[in-house]
Amino acid sequence: MVIATRNRPTDAHRVLSAIACYDIGVVHEVLFVDDASENSLCINATCPFPVRILRNETRRGPAASRNLAAKTATGNVLAFLDDDARPLPDWFSVLDTALSDNHAAITGRVLPFDSGVVARARQYRYEVRYAQHAPNSPVTFFAGGNSAVWTELFLSAGGFPDIVTASDNGLVERLAQSDGQVFFVPDLRVAHRNSKGAGVAFREAWRAGRLAPRSTPAAALPRFAATARLQPWPYDPIPAVLNLGLQAANSLATVLPSRVSQRR
Repeated sequence: MVIATRNRPTDAHRVLSAIACYDIGVVHEVLFVDDASENSLCINATCPFPVRILRNETRRGPAASRNLAAKTATGNVLAFLDDDARPLPDWFSVLDTALSDNHAAITGRVLPFDSGVVARARQYRYEVRYAQHAPNSPVTFFAGGNSAVWTELFLSAGGFPDIVTASDNGLVERLAQSDGQVFFVPDLRVAHRNSKGAGVAFREAWRAGRLAPRSTPAAALPRFAATARLQPWPYDPIPAVLNLGLQAANSLATVLPSRVSQRR
């Protein structure tokens, strides 16, 4: 298990408790990567598996933190959770069954345990994505906070691209270069704190657009229109407006000339 964390000691202890509670004997070790927290993470818990804490002395982000853990992991599977996520009770049994030899990686569904406007807006986007894919079908997305991949394949692919936003999906592209595919397992579910605030949501949407391939207004407008059509206008209009604003920020970022250099 790999969990990147920063300044969330309470969340780190809670996700570890959930892992210990629901593990069916498949957890080899838990690796926390403390991404330069103001106070170093300290875990005082008795678990039936080893718990190790790695630390970045300067902030490097989730992608680099997960890659660091992968290089020191001793198990043959890397399973990823966010520190503010909780695996559902059957998470480990689903993982143990679904990650087969012909699947390079699996990813599942994220469900909210918060219910604010930003959380609901984000969940609507998730659900639109999920509805497009049949169970156990290959996908081009990877939820870094709810997923698993064979360690050897992950390392061979070079891990997550070390970029600020969208590194999760970058791993899908890297695995594909070695004929590895990510499969969607809807029963692999976590509860997650969806909302970090509207400001964070807009910043992430903008960053994702700046790091995406350049687009044109003619190409961005249909995506914006499609987003508008998919929103829950009749029964939850405020998150619908927020999602439209996030799409506008993302689209604008894709059509402006790129001045962002991507770290690898």
